[in-house]
Amino acid sequence: MTNVTRRELIHGVVVAGAAMTASSSRPAFSATADNRLKPMLLQIEFRVSPDKAVDFEKMYTESYVPALRKQQGYLRSSLLRLFPADVAGEIQAMPTEFNYQMELVFDTEQNRRKWVASEEHASVWPLAFGMVRKAIWRGYDVVADDHNTTVA
Repeated sequence: MTNVTRRELIHGVVVAGAAMTASSSRPAFSATADNRLKPMLLQIEFRVSPDKAVDFEKMYTESYVPALRKQQGYLRSSLLRLFPADVAGEIQAMPTEFNYQMELVFDTEQNRRKWVASEEHASVWPLAFGMVRKAIWRGYDVVADDHNTTVA
């Protein structure tokens, strides 16, 4: 397995973001039928080596979250760690190469993109990617949750 350099990871993020923006035929946010904006969730999966796990979790708590809380439209985030292999086996979980997942929720995709363009993001993103072997991400419109009524 080859290790990816920080420069390659950051370049990949920039290229992917540009491609998503250029290829998207929909606006940078979604609205409900009554024109209320829908929240969005960005799901990022990470492969972190065991020797970096404690530092990765500390980085999220001490650096990433404080930077996020300064952002317009930021609603919440979570850092999830995959169950140990024995527990995953007991529940017959689907195997994955990723052992962490970060979920970021903003009131709109437009505000999430402002976060990506912010000075705070420029400071904390390299901290996260400096500790990972691989990362992928997906964006979702939040259509319902158990905190509010349906927003779709």
